[in-house]
Amino acid sequence: MKQRTLWIDVAKGIGILLVILGHMNRFFEYDGRMNQIIYSVQLPVFLLLGGYWMEKRERFFTFFSKKFYRLVQPYFLFALFSILYAWPDNQQEMLQYAVGMLWGIGIRNYLPNLPIWFLTMFFVANIWFYLILQVGALGRKPWQRYFLEGIAVCLVMAAGWRIKLTEFRLPWGFELAMIMQGFFYVGYLARQLGERLKKTSSAWSWKAELLLAVPALFLWLLCVRQNGRVDINAAWFGNQGLWSFYLAALCGCYLILAGSKLLAHCPPLAKAFALFGKNSMLIMAVHVPVLIWLDGVITPLMPDIIKINCMSKNWIGITYTFVGVSLLSLFAAFLLKPNPFRK
Repeated sequence: MKQRTLWIDVAKGIGILLVILGHMNRFFEYDGRMNQIIYSVQLPVFLLLGGYWMEKRERFFTFFSKKFYRLVQPYFLFALFSILYAWPDNQQEMLQYAVGMLWGIGIRNYLPNLPIWFLTMFFVANIWFYLILQVGALGRKPWQRYFLEGIAVCLVMAAGWRIKLTEFRLPWGFELAMIMQGFFYVGYLARQLGERLKKTSSAWSWKAELLLAVPALFLWLLCVRQNGRVDINAAWFGNQGLWSFYLAALCGCYLILAGSKLLAHCPPLAKAFALFGKNSMLIMAVHVPVLIWLDGVITPLMPDIIKINCMSKNWIGITYTFVGVSLLSLFAAFLLKPNPFRK
């Protein structure tokens, strides 16, 4: 069983909080600068960490069943619950939701709870990368394995991009899972590098990370500015193309991971972020219904000053909604997960 790493849980916690912030649509314009920054990195950090924890030694059936139980079962559970919660007005709308649940993509309002599309796409992406690692296992020497894996990643990404250009969306974000393999591979290589540094007793100092953070921040903001809004779910990777999207996302992910390692040295903050990280997939599934419930039930009961600030779309309203949705989503995860505090 894999041992949890604090800074990785912190990074996942930051990622899921960015997801919540990005879905507060009434406060930020779709093409606004805030959403451009958030959407450039909120999902890539989960993809990169997915590759970081990938184990090539697992049997395929064990790996498949584990990922199915963790990602696909919750997807169908929350998809069905969201349809019942929305309660379609007619048979046509019910049929649309049922087809959308099976298709597993979050476009054209196929699902009332759109963010859960990520669960199925993430599942397919994990399967793809597992197969890529099996191709790498054909190499006898490390450089041969890395070379075969790199070639396989490029071929899968190219095939996914070719499918994407047809503008036909495959079920469960199949083509998006192929295009996202670069993040898995970078995360996987980062873990291999870290393990090699440990074996050679080489320490990667915080000063080196801080030094790299400066150009990473510059490149991230520059690419975000040039790309404009990106939306993985909509298969839109910005104005400059896939390379600029990847560069911005990797720089943003590096900043999140480096910041998470620093936060890990501050136990109170680290534990708070890690709590969100450990429950990130459940929070991904429940935060939009919680946001709707907060708007429709809780906020009308709040004092007038809160309601006025929410209507004015100012920073007080943003803070209230963000904190409210985050804490209520975490509480919902506690109710749905047998032991949310497990180590």
